[in-house]
Amino acid sequence: MNISIKEIVAGRKTFFIAPDTSLFTENFLEEYFALGYECYFIDNDKKISLKKKLEVLINIFHDVLFFINIDSNIPGIEWVKFIKEILSKYHNQACIGVLYEKRQTRDDRIKLENTYLRELGLICGCVQLEYQKNVNFGIIEKVLFANQAQGRRKTIRALCTSVCTFSFNVENTPYSGVLQDISLSHFSFVFPVGKVNVKLYEKVSDFHFNIKGFLFRSDAILIMQRTVEDGDLYVFSFVNERGANGLDQRIKQLLIPNVYQLMSSNCKSLLDQVFKKVKSEEYENEDLMGIDEEI
Repeated sequence: MNISIKEIVAGRKTFFIAPDTSLFTENFLEEYFALGYECYFIDNDKKISLKKKLEVLINIFHDVLFFINIDSNIPGIEWVKFIKEILSKYHNQACIGVLYEKRQTRDDRIKLENTYLRELGLICGCVQLEYQKNVNFGIIEKVLFANQAQGRRKTIRALCTSVCTFSFNVENTPYSGVLQDISLSHFSFVFPVGKVNVKLYEKVSDFHFNIKGFLFRSDAILIMQRTVEDGDLYVFSFVNERGANGLDQRIKQLLIPNVYQLMSSNCKSLLDQVFKKVKSEEYENEDLMGIDEEI
């Protein structure tokens, strides 16, 4: 099953630019995903300038937040000038904030805030991180919340491939297939028109799922059905053992790593494809020009 590029780029994305992993580890991103934030690390690359990477991200994703580690020492980059150039070229197309390691004096902190908040006018904040990673997790979580990094999504859908399968029974008739997408609250699939007789808001018991090798079962309620190009699209909401919306907490915690990996691998595959074209100078700086429609 191929995945649509337009589906991957949809929704608000947060990119941490040249992050200091001694203060903020990539493991945090999975936990932020569970809270509804889609975040990625973008590191410096000798073959592609960091400025070019940000330009590519802005052109492809459209709705992005950047948090730049201004303590990162990258040859040829002076952060104030770097950010000014991005703002001058793209204006409000990218929302930018900066992160920095805790300063020794209050005056140092005020000086940074004057530069980045007042002079440059950054709207996503000038955020001081502590020396302890566990403290920084909460600091960044508050920053993501304050900047509405979820966008309009309460949960993030991961687009599925053939490694995500399901099966269920309706009126003693078995059905099975490959999921179109899955989140921590919903899932969807496409069947030929009229193949399944399930009424809107009807509960279907005992779906069986295999998500990248993780097996689980859950009831679900049909919340939407509409005809699409390939058949009928069915969107279900998970129902837990108590009859409430959502997965049982134990299953949810076990599912998070698999769904996060699906989501992040889709986006990283797209970026790998784009950055490869940038390296070969085949990339046109116009949205998705020259990029395959599916991966």
